[in-house]
Amino acid sequence: MAKAGIVYVGTADGVATYTDPGGQNRWRRVGRSLEGDSVLGMLAADHLTLVAATASGTALRSDDGGQSWRAASGDDAARLQAFVAAEGLVVNTAHGPAHWRNEQATPPGAVAMGLLAGKSEVLIAAIADGTTLVRSEDGGATWQQADVVGGLAGGVRTIVPASYHMDYAWAGTDAGQLLRSDDRGRTWREVAVEPAAINAIAVVRIESAA
Repeated sequence: MAKAGIVYVGTADGVATYTDPGGQNRWRRVGRSLEGDSVLGMLAADHLTLVAATASGTALRSDDGGQSWRAASGDDAARLQAFVAAEGLVVNTAHGPAHWRNEQATPPGAVAMGLLAGKSEVLIAAIADGTTLVRSEDGGATWQQADVVGGLAGGVRTIVPASYHMDYAWAGTDAGQLLRSDDRGRTWREVAVEPAAINAIAVVRIESAA
């Protein structure tokens, strides 16, 4: 199994693709696609197969890592479009988005949430119009502020666990700032800045060929 990861970043101006060759935490943008389309949601089945929901209401599918796209159909496309159109708070998990209905465990002013799996689940939320990141290790009973090294640029609009490692999470802001945490949301660092708002992120491991 290869150690490299791949991150698809859905923005208000298409999809940016980042890779980390060799797993050295040296993320770099290696591609762009769907320029001119506002991407509101994404689901990745593996490092080559992903579905994107656009502001036009169209779902698109790529089977070659975002190099080419076609109209999407099927359960994944319908599921993604339903979550993009849904009212209320959505929590992103390693298996995709889910409706968040636990109001008692929701921090005031939450605009985005992510759930990290493990023996002790961790909730991560963006509050105060996305200008503050907080985390909870007790199911939302108490919250602690996370540390963003260098500060946040804009408001966080999406928080997504990495599907390949339970300790890793990613976040994106409306100012295009792409952030990563490798300690279950305690500390965040800027990876890159996109020229458009980040609306969605999908993170998967690049698998080596058999």
